[in-house]
Amino acid sequence: MIRLLGRTLSGRVLVAGVGRVDRCDDGAGRVLARRLASVPGIMALDCGDRLEDFTADIARLRPDIILVADAVDMRSPPGSVALLEPAKLAADTFDTHRASLAPTMEYLAMRTGATVLLLAIQPSRVADGVGLSVPVEATVDVLADLFVG
Repeated sequence: MIRLLGRTLSGRVLVAGVGRVDRCDDGAGRVLARRLASVPGIMALDCGDRLEDFTADIARLRPDIILVADAVDMRSPPGSVALLEPAKLAADTFDTHRASLAPTMEYLAMRTGATVLLLAIQPSRVADGVGLSVPVEATVDVLADLFVG
């Protein structure tokens, strides 16, 4: 069992990290997934910047809970975290590089029967470059510790 933001997550939890590591804090979800991937007993998958391309891989793992970790502008202080349901996300957000997470998350819920939540991390800086900002790095460290410990 994992306690995260006031919720108890039990069963087979999968962290699916999404984002672009070449855009500073936009890579926070992927950095978290990469850190957790080597931890025994934790399922984590680096999904690049296209969660929709990994739905079959996620379904094969048969998780009970899917946490899609991604940088999201929530207009909160950098490093803030929220757990959001797909219905809380704007379904009309779409660009040529990435479809909105909401329909993909809803599809994963239908396909797997899992509870699917967005583990949103407020970025400080999203621009060309590598490496996380200090507040986002600290948040990723805390989140990783919650899963490990």
